[in-house]
Amino acid sequence: MSKKYYFFLPVIYIFLDQLTKFLTVKNIPYYSSIKINDYFSIVNVSNTGAAFSMFQNNNTFFIIFISAVLIYLIYFMIKNKSELTRLQQHCLLFILSGGAGNLIDRIFRGAVVDFIDIGYKDVYRWPSFNVADSCVCIGVGLFLISMIIRKTTDKLNS
Repeated sequence: MSKKYYFFLPVIYIFLDQLTKFLTVKNIPYYSSIKINDYFSIVNVSNTGAAFSMFQNNNTFFIIFISAVLIYLIYFMIKNKSELTRLQQHCLLFILSGGAGNLIDRIFRGAVVDFIDIGYKDVYRWPSFNVADSCVCIGVGLFLISMIIRKTTDKLNS
């Protein structure tokens, strides 16, 4: 994977994340929502904790923790570049981008902006999330799948 590619994709993902958060904060009052249908709404909420709003009011801890994880991810990607498949490299870029997007929020807004609200009517709702969260989840999920496929392929070839 070229160096341009390593730089270009995270810039796009982070830009999309920050743009969607900016538009949400600018156009939707805090704790308000725009209902699209019974399954999807756009909301304006923030989160000072981790996933599912766990460990609220620990923003400083998460700034330090996420920074350390991102530094390690960059180190890991550089150190293992030749051993990672293209898919795995892309997955790590997704994770890196999502972590960086939410880190930007924590540093400059004091909390992560969440705006995607999915579920069924007002009964079953998933916790609100954002583009950065989606990047992390997609990256982790595909990375795990790629490891399983690679391990299975290695076993079949040996």
